[in-house]
Amino acid sequence: MRIFDDKRCDDTIRLAIDRELGSIQLDASQKSAILAQCRPSLTVAPRHRPVRRVLAVAASFAAVMVLSVGTLAAAPELRESLKGLSEDTIAILQPVNQVSEDQGIRMEVLGAVNDGGVAVAFLSLQDTTGQGRVSDTVRLMDCQISDDLGIAIANVVSYDETTETAILRLEGMGGDADAGEKITVSARSLLSGEQQVSDESTGYTVSELIASGPAAEYAPPEEGLIMGSMAGVDDPENAEITLEEIDQLKDFGKVPVLEPWAEGLKIDGVDWATVAAAAKIGNQLHIQYNTDSVLGGVNSLSFRLKDSSGQILDLPMLELNIGPRTELSRELYYTETNEYVLFLPEGQDVSDMEVVYSGTTYDSLTQGNWSTTFRLEQVKERLQSRQELDLGGWTVESVTVSPVAVTVRGSGDLWDLGSEMPEVRVWLQDGTQVEASSAGTSIDGEDVTLNSMFNEILDLSQVKTVTLNGEPLEMEYVAE
Repeated sequence: MRIFDDKRCDDTIRLAIDRELGSIQLDASQKSAILAQCRPSLTVAPRHRPVRRVLAVAASFAAVMVLSVGTLAAAPELRESLKGLSEDTIAILQPVNQVSEDQGIRMEVLGAVNDGGVAVAFLSLQDTTGQGRVSDTVRLMDCQISDDLGIAIANVVSYDETTETAILRLEGMGGDADAGEKITVSARSLLSGEQQVSDESTGYTVSELIASGPAAEYAPPEEGLIMGSMAGVDDPENAEITLEEIDQLKDFGKVPVLEPWAEGLKIDGVDWATVAAAAKIGNQLHIQYNTDSVLGGVNSLSFRLKDSSGQILDLPMLELNIGPRTELSRELYYTETNEYVLFLPEGQDVSDMEVVYSGTTYDSLTQGNWSTTFRLEQVKERLQSRQELDLGGWTVESVTVSPVAVTVRGSGDLWDLGSEMPEVRVWLQDGTQVEASSAGTSIDGEDVTLNSMFNEILDLSQVKTVTLNGEPLEMEYVAE
C-alpha cells in the first residue's frame, strides 16, 4: 500500500487512527516494521478519473464466467435510480430500497453486495427541506455497514441537480458476514458545502507574520498537552529530515509549543481561525492557530512557503493538536488550538518568503440518526487460487477475486513482513489493469487478511490474468 499526500483524505484517516490506535505505544523497531508496509504492494493502475481517498490498490485476475443479468431485468427501479453506473454493477446488486429520514435528510439504501469480507452499498441522499445541504460534495460521516465491518467510507458517484439528490457508494471491509444475515447501514453526521483552497496568500511574509506580535515565548509541551499529531514528508528521498526523525524530535520534547499572543491575528480569506502566535525556532517555523467555531474545528488548514519566483517549497511538516478535545461524534472531534511546524532547509533565509495556506471548509454540519436494517445475501461467484507461496516473513495461502474485491489470506508474524508484502495485479481481456482505491489489513493471531476493494463492480468473465509478485496464478472459478 502506498500513502499519498491527499489532504481531503487526511481527516478521515487521522481520526480513525487516533480513535483506534491512540493508546498504543510502539518501539522504534515496530514503527519501522509498520512503515515498511507502506511501500507499494497492492498497487493501483490509475484510470483518468479522480480518486478521492488515500490508499490505492490494483489487481489482475484470470477466469471465465458470465454474470447473470437477471437482477437487472428484475429490478427496473434500481436501474433507474442508479442510471449512469455500469450494467455489470447494477446486475450484481441486491435491491434494498430501505428509507431512513432524520433532520430533514432522506437516506435510501438502493442496493448492496457482500462477498463475505467486504460490502458495498449504494444509497441516495436528499435534503427534503430545500436547505441545500446535499450537493455533489456532500460528506457522509460516522458510517457503518454492520458492526463487524468497522468504519465505512462514502464517496459521491453522481449528483442530480434537478432533484438535488446525491448517489453515494458506501464501502466497508474487514468483516466475516455470513450469507443472508441481517446487516445495518447507518450514518450519524453529514457535512455540507465543501470548499477547497490551495496555496492562497495569508497576506504575510515569514518576517511579517513573526513580527505581528511580541517575541514568542515557547517551551517543551507539558505531559498530556498534545492530544494528537500528524507528520508529513513530501519527498522522502530528498528530505533533510525523515518522518522517524520528526517523531523522535516530538517525543523528546524538541518541538516546543508557543505561548499565545494577547491578541490573535486574522488570516486573509479565513474567517473561522486566527493565528495565535508565530516564531522561528532554529530551523523550525511555528504557526499556532485557534479555531473559532465547531465548523472551524471540522475544517482543515495547512501552511507552506512561496519564494520570490512563485515556487512553493515542499517542506516536512508536523501538526500538533493542543489541549482538551471536543468530541462531536465517533469520527468528528477536534482541539481548538493547533500548532503547525515547518522544518526549514539548513542555512536558507526564508524571511521574505510568502506564507500561503491550503484548506477545506464546510458550510454546515448536520447530526442525526440514519439507519436501515435488511438481510443481505452473499455473492457466490469468485475466482480462487490456493497456491501456497512462501514470502519470507509469512505464507500466502489463498488469493480470491470476487466481483467487488481481491482478498489475500496468509499467516505469519506481521512485524516480520518487512517489504515482502504481496503485489497482486489483475489484467482484463482488453489489456487494462483493474483499479481500486481502498485497502485494509486485518489480523487474527498469525492469520493476516488483505482486502482491496474495486472502484467498480467487476465482470469476472473479462479477467485475463491474475499475478502475485509478477507470477501468474492458476485461478479456479467457484460458484457455491
